[in-house]
Amino acid sequence: MNESLNKFLSQNKTKSFRELLFSFIDKSGLKDSDVYRKAGIDRRLFSKVRCNENYVLCKENILKLCVSLRLNLDDTSKLLESAGYSLSTTNNYDLILRYCIINKIYDIDTVWGYLFDYGTIK
Repeated sequence: MNESLNKFLSQNKTKSFRELLFSFIDKSGLKDSDVYRKAGIDRRLFSKVRCNENYVLCKENILKLCVSLRLNLDDTSKLLESAGYSLSTTNNYDLILRYCIINKIYDIDTVWGYLFDYGTIK
């Protein structure tokens, strides 16, 4: 094996989506059920994340979890990145979510109301 590559991998690999999500849930002091209910995510879907270490939710559901966990922008970006996503600065959907997180607007109905009002969701 390539020793240089092994060193690079060991120094740069971060937590998986699942590991990071559950570390944020643990830090919040909330129960899993509180988080997925606040986010409006089905229990069975959330269970897939809990039971399958490689299962990754869609970006919208991850953002719902970020809002329900009241994550700041840095932690939201980390969780999204761990799933292969990012918050873009080129579309209103991501910009509205960025605005809400920066301004600590964590009521899911308010956030999704903004998204609806600006025509980013139907």
